[in-house]
Amino acid sequence: MPLNRRPRLHAALRALTPVLVPLAAALAAWLPAGSQAFEADSLVRQKCGGCHAPGADGRLARVEELRTTPEEWTVIVDRMRRLHGLKYSTEELDRLLKELASTQLLTPKEQARVSYLSLWHNAQQMEEPQGKEEERFFATCVRCHSAGKVFSYRMTPKAWAKVRDNHLYTIPTVVYQLREMRWVEEADAVLGWLATQLPYDKAWTAPAARLDGRWGVFGWQPGRGAYRGQAQVSGTGNAEYRVEGQVMHADGLGEDFRGEATLYGGYALRTRTRNNGLESMGAFIVDGDQARGEWHLPAPEFRTSGATWLRDDGSAKIARVLPGYLLAGEKTTLTVEGLNLPEVRAGDVSFGGAPVKVLSARRIAPDALQLVVQSSAAKIASAKLTVKGLAAPALTLAPRIDHIAITPESGRARVGVNDDHPAEGVQFEAIAYAREGKRKVALGAVPASFQLAEEKTRPDDDDMRWLGRIQESGSYVPMVDFGPNPARGFRGENSGYVKVLAQYRHGKETYKAQAHLAVTLPDLIRRLR
Repeated sequence: MPLNRRPRLHAALRALTPVLVPLAAALAAWLPAGSQAFEADSLVRQKCGGCHAPGADGRLARVEELRTTPEEWTVIVDRMRRLHGLKYSTEELDRLLKELASTQLLTPKEQARVSYLSLWHNAQQMEEPQGKEEERFFATCVRCHSAGKVFSYRMTPKAWAKVRDNHLYTIPTVVYQLREMRWVEEADAVLGWLATQLPYDKAWTAPAARLDGRWGVFGWQPGRGAYRGQAQVSGTGNAEYRVEGQVMHADGLGEDFRGEATLYGGYALRTRTRNNGLESMGAFIVDGDQARGEWHLPAPEFRTSGATWLRDDGSAKIARVLPGYLLAGEKTTLTVEGLNLPEVRAGDVSFGGAPVKVLSARRIAPDALQLVVQSSAAKIASAKLTVKGLAAPALTLAPRIDHIAITPESGRARVGVNDDHPAEGVQFEAIAYAREGKRKVALGAVPASFQLAEEKTRPDDDDMRWLGRIQESGSYVPMVDFGPNPARGFRGENSGYVKVLAQYRHGKETYKAQAHLAVTLPDLIRRLR
């Protein structure tokens, strides 16, 4: 259809909406109960039924043929507004998303695979194809958006087949942008494969959730270390909650947080809080009495941290042990963190027969125990720690640190434009590894110091001059702005590619590692992530 006819088509569809919506509602009332996810009086039927008419089974076309994340449902609804004139208020958008998430959401396991996209931040997840079919998929699709965006969907074969036409309608230049291939034929082949790999299966059934109460918070912020504290969650109705609490970081600095949260589909918790006065977002997957996810504070206080929340029901629970490894011959102080932990002595601690000697044990707080231990393990092994019958996560035993590596291996930072598109940074971290023959085991993060160095990629490479410095802790946030720089050759952008160097001293050994940092342009179209 010629492009100049689309506005008239949209206008015609909008004109028919007052007729089609009641017709769709009447059809839904006539169909057998339970054959569709959304009742006649649902907002999804009212807002979507005009264009997505129910089929013979009562299901809304397209709407009930896919499952995705709350974030992607937001993108879809916004696309209906931008391209097809859908009108809704803020309150109606909130209700729409909750109704859609009640049945058309990914499962928790499916959501976990793409959780790095949940916060709309500069995620450093490295996406790499696994096998020939994924290589073809990456070549055809992962040129304009992430693989994670595709992996965020589960659709029927019929719905997958329509993705090609949707691209041709909204982005017709894709054929010319990817002219080195026959994109239409390649897209058909890839979409057929995706239909087998990411099938719709069945609608999601939102479980009953009970979040009210007190929770223990146990987190890790790369470059800064561990933190722990408490949170109080109070339901306010309609899957909305009040959240407030405080945590204490390993460096002795406290952090208060308070705000709101929404629970989508009975498990996808999205928090909006102010942490020490700074706006923060959170994305967690709730599983009974436990929630796991990430918090993110955008620029200028850029930082992202992972956290586990455990419900405090009065019973004793162990959440984690820091550090998570022991080196042979070294005396190590372990911190066992959890809830309502008992008083302990050395005799109350067991490593399940592993060659670890307990030198002392004491409780230093209701949520922390301190153990002083020494390992004599000559090989890499795993030790099961129990304290007064309470099981803890297994520890890794190793003869020594073999090397360190930096994560991410190739970091990506983005320069800022304005308050709506601030600079997005990268937090680098050094991970220690043990090696035994060809076997390599990650031990955990170590407090390395970081610096940048020039990576010569062209004559007169001047990237280091413009990209600024990295903090010794590994945190980098661009201090330059988007746009041409008159002082650079050819008025180049304030972008570049440099080395990231880490150094860690442990005893008499000094370990070094290298990674890379790419400072690139802003992400101005976040919905394509």
